[in-house]
Amino acid sequence: MDEVVRGMIHQTPHDRASVRIPGEHDTRVVLDTSVLIADPNCLGAYPECAIVIPLTVIEELDGLKSRPDDVGRAARAALRSLEELRMRAGGSLARPVPLTSEPASATVHIEINGIQKHLLIEHGLDATTPDNRIIGAALGQASHAPTRMVSNDAALRLKAAHLGLTAHEHQLAGRHETSRPLGWTTIDCDASLIDSLYAGISVDPDEVTARGTLAENSFAVLRAGSQSALVRCVDGSLHLIPQTSSEAWGLRARSKEQRFSLELLLDPDVSVIALDGRAGTGKTVMAIAAGLEQVVEQRRYEKLAVYRPLVPVGRADVGFLPGGLDEKLDPWMSAIHDAIVALTDQRSNREACTMIDELIARNQLSLESVTFLRGRSLHRQIVVVDEAQNLEPTTLKTILTRIGEGTKVIFTGDTSQIDAPYLGESNNALAVLIGAFRGQHCFGHITSPLSNSLSPPPKKPGPLVAIQKAPRVSAGSCDDGDMAPRIFSLTIVPLSFSVKCER
Repeated sequence: MDEVVRGMIHQTPHDRASVRIPGEHDTRVVLDTSVLIADPNCLGAYPECAIVIPLTVIEELDGLKSRPDDVGRAARAALRSLEELRMRAGGSLARPVPLTSEPASATVHIEINGIQKHLLIEHGLDATTPDNRIIGAALGQASHAPTRMVSNDAALRLKAAHLGLTAHEHQLAGRHETSRPLGWTTIDCDASLIDSLYAGISVDPDEVTARGTLAENSFAVLRAGSQSALVRCVDGSLHLIPQTSSEAWGLRARSKEQRFSLELLLDPDVSVIALDGRAGTGKTVMAIAAGLEQVVEQRRYEKLAVYRPLVPVGRADVGFLPGGLDEKLDPWMSAIHDAIVALTDQRSNREACTMIDELIARNQLSLESVTFLRGRSLHRQIVVVDEAQNLEPTTLKTILTRIGEGTKVIFTGDTSQIDAPYLGESNNALAVLIGAFRGQHCFGHITSPLSNSLSPPPKKPGPLVAIQKAPRVSAGSCDDGDMAPRIFSLTIVPLSFSVKCER
């Protein structure tokens, strides 16, 4: 160890913070453990900054690295990156080391001293807890240079801000803190443009909005007085959505967002879809219905494969479950069973289970955990990944690399309801997917607002059900913004479900 490093280790916190290292930047960024877990490659996101990693963060990563899930994988990746940087620096990160040879490159060092315990104690904080020690390290940096505390832990950010630190959430590339793109917009235009659309003439998007506002496969509600039209941007032009709304396994939309979603779900040219929205907007039901329609009825795909992450709500794990693999997965797949029940009879779980068993026996349906995707190659399938907001971005990459020829993949979730630790509204797999793929020809996404639950079926006698189509709505004359948010209605009549499952 050279004399400079040896001297730094034996300096007091005040001396260490006041030392100016050649090439060190003025702004210091202190990273929390949650940032390195959410994005192991986050070091390159802070150019021209001095990145400070408290030793407590290394200890927490060491405690997480043995976990078999995404958190453990991210911890190991972060530690490998730091180890490579340490070896390149000559064996120590006790002093700032540039990430690259570029002048604007950030520097990284591990902070051994400098925890301001007296400030923590003055504010009634326990100086022995990991989060508070990280805040204390940031306070030590802030006393000598402009410092930002970066964490995906809201509680840590609140405490840091209360102590006078500038606190931010880590944002992945291409994402903005307040962004939750809808995939559609409302535009006021001339009545002549709406007349042209109904005459079968496509319209240049630049005629109704600023250049580049409407991305590929995005939607718009055009309004001109009492006239309106639903349009979709395809190949750089606006095309009228057919007045007869799309139908999937008997389902028809009852809101414009659901109508936009079905347009994407049933389009064979759109191979990657993201449905983001609040609970009750019909994301999972529409995805399952579109899958059954294109597998069983249209035979466009050979199989509907549904995957869910095994993330418990509230982090209250139920522990080991009895039985074989299918029995262990049953509790996690209850939401998928519920969706199929909604497609038959909301009071008929037995018939829905029979339908599921038949589709599985015919190899037209599979219900699996995302855990078992690695090494797979999915060809000519329609893949539904439910609760995608609970997946790490690294898992998203794993899923997308499993997609083979002729496969369509649908991600559904709610980025405001995240159960996985270390993930936030902007750095989960669903949000990252939308930010990375938006505007590509193969991709489309819709974000639905808060909605009521699905419309209950009328209580009529009958063992099984047929799904009644909703009344047609003209896109040229209705006020789509006032359409009911419920997705469909059900009427119970004596009918065998085998109409949908030919033997």
